[in-house]
Amino acid sequence: MVTIITERELAADQMALWAKANQAVAAKNYKYAVTILKTVVKKNPGFVEARKALRACELKVVPEGGRRTSLFGGLRLTTTRKDPETVLTTIEEELEKDPYSVSANEALFAAARDLKLNEIAAFALETICQGQQNPKKHLHLLANFYKEVNDFAKAAEAYRRILEIDRTDPIAMRGEKDCAARASMQQGNWEGSGDFRTKMKNANATADLESGDKMGLTRAELESRLAQLSEQYAVDNTNLQVVKDIASVYEQMEDYANAYSFYAYAFTLSGEADVSINDKAMVMHGKAMQAELDYYEQVLAADPENEEARANYEARKKEVALAAVEDARVRVEANPTDAQLQYRYGSALFDAGMFSEAIPALQRARSNPNLRIKAMTMLGKCYASKNMTDMAIRQLEDANKEAIAMDETKKDILYLIGELYEKAGDKAKALENFKTIYEVDYGYRDVAQKVESAYS
Repeated sequence: MVTIITERELAADQMALWAKANQAVAAKNYKYAVTILKTVVKKNPGFVEARKALRACELKVVPEGGRRTSLFGGLRLTTTRKDPETVLTTIEEELEKDPYSVSANEALFAAARDLKLNEIAAFALETICQGQQNPKKHLHLLANFYKEVNDFAKAAEAYRRILEIDRTDPIAMRGEKDCAARASMQQGNWEGSGDFRTKMKNANATADLESGDKMGLTRAELESRLAQLSEQYAVDNTNLQVVKDIASVYEQMEDYANAYSFYAYAFTLSGEADVSINDKAMVMHGKAMQAELDYYEQVLAADPENEEARANYEARKKEVALAAVEDARVRVEANPTDAQLQYRYGSALFDAGMFSEAIPALQRARSNPNLRIKAMTMLGKCYASKNMTDMAIRQLEDANKEAIAMDETKKDILYLIGELYEKAGDKAKALENFKTIYEVDYGYRDVAQKVESAYS
């Protein structure tokens, strides 16, 4: 098992090589130093100091490194995931040619993280950030990693570096503030311990904290409550109720990323026994990702030519959809006879563009009387997305017959049927469905234009 080691832990022969490498560096014989340091690192993959010295020497030999390729997002040299220990000892061959290689450093990061070698993992991301003209994406990864290993001071610093690039980045703005606060909480924990009640100013403050109304608070009141809970957390960060309360406050503050983090931690503290906490965590995760989508939508609305924002939006949108699929899949596997879960699973698959996979789940959900019309409508959309127009029309017309009230659901069904008839070239039947909506809701979508243009 690879572990982080220091110079003192080197074997005698490796200590001699390490000394020789330092002599080569002092003589500015960087190529020779690289040769020696590669041997040291291969033999001692957890020797962080040697790996950092190696990278510094490589940059002296190949000063531009990956700066050229970073303009195009980095070349993906590593296409398959290897055993992490193997990556740790072999990746330096790629990095010698290109010290700033995005793909090679990402592979090093993944391997080191898998092996819990946090210093090496962080170093790999730091190298990428150093080599890129706009390292915003990888600074986000770095900040998330520091949060993952509970180094909130460094996470806050990573967010500050993002803000130097983009002062409007909402995730970095929130993250810098929250991580700085949590770093202070950690500092408070290092400086002292003891029963929380002895640290409160008085017993009344304690009683107020424990009995305070958690809902309907102002922003200032929520921040005050968070500060109080933070003191408790600093004393004992394994107190399940405190962690849940912190998550709840973040949720009320609409800081869904931190709410997710604390709900997920609370679920772990519960021994993964309280499913309701996990449900909360998943909801917060979805809201946090949706908040990012909303942000990028606003950016694109203001600047439609912003390709970076568009790429980030599309990537996050796909991630949100796949996360919803995975969450629904886990739930439906646990309760396969639950029609509501089958419907959620089918809907998630549809949103992810997995139409064929969605069909059986929606067909199972259709058997439930309370979900039947919704499931039939979604099935029609699946068939339509697969260009099975006749089956889509038949499914939607069956749904329309069962939908008695002219509500939003029925209007949606009629509109979809009209669109499908238009696609099939049957303008008369399309118009018939649009007219049915027009007669009760003139302002529904563009039915007025569709109907009135047929008479002009």
